[in-house]
Amino acid sequence: MMDERFNDLMKEIEKLHHRHELSKTVTPDYFEPGMMEYLDKSEGIYEPETGRITLRFEAKGTRYDGRTEYIEKMQCGDRITVLRDRANPYNSNNFTMENARGDNVGHFPAELCNVIAPLYDNDLLTIDEAFISFVDPLTKRSRHAKQAVLFVEVHCTIN
Repeated sequence: MMDERFNDLMKEIEKLHHRHELSKTVTPDYFEPGMMEYLDKSEGIYEPETGRITLRFEAKGTRYDGRTEYIEKMQCGDRITVLRDRANPYNSNNFTMENARGDNVGHFPAELCNVIAPLYDNDLLTIDEAFISFVDPLTKRSRHAKQAVLFVEVHCTIN
């Protein structure tokens, strides 16, 4: 069972890494909203010798519940607290993120939640630290933008 869960996690890590690698081939004039923006901000790395995992991904749900206002005040390097959110009505595998003041600033993408939660819940994975790796506040984006962009870097260890 661990092998299957671990393989699912490795697939998600590879997807994040692929986005990062794709950023090296996409020219600046290429634009596809929601798909090709901020490719270089994503990353997934697994170090087999230490069991250490680095995940860099875009936070989801940033435009709801006043999160845009909280994100306006955030900067790269700010610490994030990751909380397991089993009571989430949309996904019982959810992980939510809070800033230093305890304000919810978003969630892990569902795909990551669904592969991390079973490992985390069975003490097979620990989340060591998390921080902001990139922020593009709504006030600095195009007038057509509907939400802030927040990327988080999370360091985990396979136990």
